[in-house]
Amino acid sequence: MKIFKVKEIVSGECSGEPFIVGHKISFFGEVDPSKGIIRGYGGSFKDKVLIIPGTRGSTVGSYIIYALKEYDTAPKCIVVGEAEPILIVGCILSNIPLLEVIDFNDLIDYIRSSNGYVVYRRDLGGLVVEERYSNSY
Repeated sequence: MKIFKVKEIVSGECSGEPFIVGHKISFFGEVDPSKGIIRGYGGSFKDKVLIIPGTRGSTVGSYIIYALKEYDTAPKCIVVGEAEPILIVGCILSNIPLLEVIDFNDLIDYIRSSNGYVVYRRDLGGLVVEERYSNSY
């Protein structure tokens, strides 16, 4: 089991299917809070672990994050390579757990190669990626 060290910025439980975005996002403009999607990206991050390198853009982003919670389309938590104030404020307002991972690129590579499920283990001080098991034979 590999442990990816994190800094817990907004406390809470964090586990689920990863939704990886390979670029910094702007919550204002790119995210549709009524659907829980990143425009032009495909698929919803609702009830998943949103994994992003960082954010960019307007201070309105904090309110878009809050709107995700109000529309019930929010991710279970957000894992980020670099947390910045707009993201932090949005997660605090919305009570969405926020973790800043130390080795962001290593985490992404590991998840993609293992097709794993992400679990925050506070007792270990980091994220672990658990193998998904199939019931198919």
